[in-house]
Amino acid sequence: MKTKTRKQPGRPAGPRDSDLETIQNEIVAQTESQHLEDWVSVDCPYCGEGIDVHVTSEQDGQSLYEDCGVCCRPVSLWISVEDDEFQVEACRS
Repeated sequence: MKTKTRKQPGRPAGPRDSDLETIQNEIVAQTESQHLEDWVSVDCPYCGEGIDVHVTSEQDGQSLYEDCGVCCRPVSLWISVEDDEFQVEACRS
């Protein structure tokens, strides 16, 4: 006599909870270790005065605008992170 196996209700077969937790912990650890922040000094493209800018790794690949503290003109800043170092390029807006 054959017995039928019934499917158990619940989630489908896949990774175990412990496997998912391990993967999540690895991703969180990588993200936390890659967070950088620093103050970078760049020269105003109008008057040449130094501008101190606070940058973080979350701003990688972004532009932002700061006014020069001396000549009050808007300065466009391009931020990138390479090899855990900030590269900030200042241009006239």
